Amino acid sequence: MSLEDIPSYFADATGINEGTAQVILSAIVIVAFLFPYLVLARKKPSSTISLILTLFAECLLVGLGWLPFWLLIMSTLMGAFAVAFLGGSITGD
Repeated sequence: MSLEDIPSYFADATGINEGTAQVILSAIVIVAFLFPYLVLARKKPSSTISLILTLFAECLLVGLGWLPFWLLIMSTLMGAFAVAFLGGSITGD
């Protein structure tokens, strides 16, 4: 069993289609990347670091084939627009 096959095994075990299994497992991996940081920085979390960790996790998932490339592009654009429009209020400056 390789890492690329995990979503298909998960889909077979739960009775859902493979695309849904990829999205569910991708969300679990992204939360697993963000959770330690958010627990350690619960007093004053920085949105910039959260965006960087999410981008790193999504790049890993695109490389594994679990996440479509367009979803990485869309989430990166949404993060960039949030920083551009909200400015210092989102980055904590």
